[in-house]
Amino acid sequence: MTGVRALALADFRERRRRPGYLAVLLGTLALGLLAAPVGDSRWEVFQVTDLHGRYTSGYVGTVTALGGAVWLSLAGFGIARGAIERDERTGVGSLLAATPLTRVGYLAGKFGSNLLLFGSMLLALAGTALGVQLVKGDSGHVDVLRLLLPYVLITLPLLAAVAGCAVLFDTLPGLRGGLGAMVWFGVWLIAVLGAQAGDGPDLLGMRRITASIREAITAGGQPADGVEFGVGLTADNRVLGTFDWPGLGPGEAGAQAVGALLLTAVAMGLALLGALWFRRFDGDGPRPAAGASATGRTEGPAPESGAAAFALDPARLTPASAAPARQGGAVLAALAGELRILVQGQRLWWAGAAALAVMAAGVTPDGPSHPVLPFAMLWPVLLWSRMGHRAGGGSIGDLLGACPSPLRRGLAALLAGVVPALAVAAVPAGRLLAAGQPRAAAGALAGALLIPALALLCGAVTGGPRLFQSLYPMLWYGMINHVSGLDFLGVSGERAPAPAAVAAVAAALALGALALDAIREAAR
Repeated sequence: MTGVRALALADFRERRRRPGYLAVLLGTLALGLLAAPVGDSRWEVFQVTDLHGRYTSGYVGTVTALGGAVWLSLAGFGIARGAIERDERTGVGSLLAATPLTRVGYLAGKFGSNLLLFGSMLLALAGTALGVQLVKGDSGHVDVLRLLLPYVLITLPLLAAVAGCAVLFDTLPGLRGGLGAMVWFGVWLIAVLGAQAGDGPDLLGMRRITASIREAITAGGQPADGVEFGVGLTADNRVLGTFDWPGLGPGEAGAQAVGALLLTAVAMGLALLGALWFRRFDGDGPRPAAGASATGRTEGPAPESGAAAFALDPARLTPASAAPARQGGAVLAALAGELRILVQGQRLWWAGAAALAVMAAGVTPDGPSHPVLPFAMLWPVLLWSRMGHRAGGGSIGDLLGACPSPLRRGLAALLAGVVPALAVAAVPAGRLLAAGQPRAAAGALAGALLIPALALLCGAVTGGPRLFQSLYPMLWYGMINHVSGLDFLGVSGERAPAPAAVAAVAAALALGALALDAIREAAR
């Protein structure tokens, strides 16, 4: 037991220093401020038809806990997984294999580390909720129990299930990489949408929360029959009425506690299920990261699962110093190499999905947006996840020798990500233009520039794919729900940001990534 606890603490302390942890933590705190905004903000995470709750401890705690559950169950999954692969790559797993720590103990330690990861973020979010209540001033009475109950009974058990699934995915080689991120996004969509609709398991506790709020609305003399509820980031500019809800009462909390215990037990079972096939690194030595030479020098992080090594023949390359006049050819060579890195190791199903996405994008639009384009923009996610770092790319030092400028290398990497985006967006943009929707066509092309730039920056900041794989699904989910500020493809029509604004954001992201690459190059 001591070994499990030590492993969980050490793993948590190492992961909390990573940029991805800081990014998700900042997103969590920002979501807390949006869920319970102070001032004139109209953003909401928990919606009640035509009404808005007074900021009591119970209400603020509930809306921020629900927002944290939705956000961290997706974004947090991206930073929770990958721990086992990292131990295997760095050789830590081989050291642990020489200790008395069992397979079950190792997986339990990783599960505990994930819980500490999520728990630290929930503590920060709860502190934000308390600060919001005090600043708002709707209720000067602070009830710590009602403030924290939603976190303990709703959010933490759900995130325990996420932590268990992250450990389970890490033990399955086919789900360790980008495919696992896409599979989880599908699971998350079904679980969140099902919880809101009242279908399936009540993972968000919506049935008890909404029943309790309806009783409070009725007690306040307002009709509650037509009141509907929802969870998701939206902006409502209407003037809303208010209701007074103290939070979950002892009866609702007791019933919710039973479900929380069951979900936590299931989470532990999922985490330990992998012990049936996980070998605990027995007989394995440390694996060098992708790009590591015989001397141990590493040029990038480990490849995604299933990606083959990328090899180049130096004899086929012409160094830039030998042909200074052929700078354009050097950039094209770098672009070709970056494209080859992005598509290498992809399976036949991926190529089939690519063909279907391009064909489906040719349907005629029925309004100011293209019905297929948002879904087709999910196809290149596995490619974009490789941008900004050398995951799966192997050593391309010989190729980079033909294009020594960091700016040219960065531009080649950016253009390599834009190519699949345009392959998906070009046909819908043409169809929209032919249908007399030039703004929508420009929005589709601007969005095709924004996402590769975001992927390049995320990869440059963290040196891996996890941050982009966490942020992009949330951005896509906001777009598909017509959150105007997140609508990078213009599916909301006139309410969407102007294409020029989206293109400007894309340029800023790209410049940030290029500047970071140049700074690192100068520091070498």
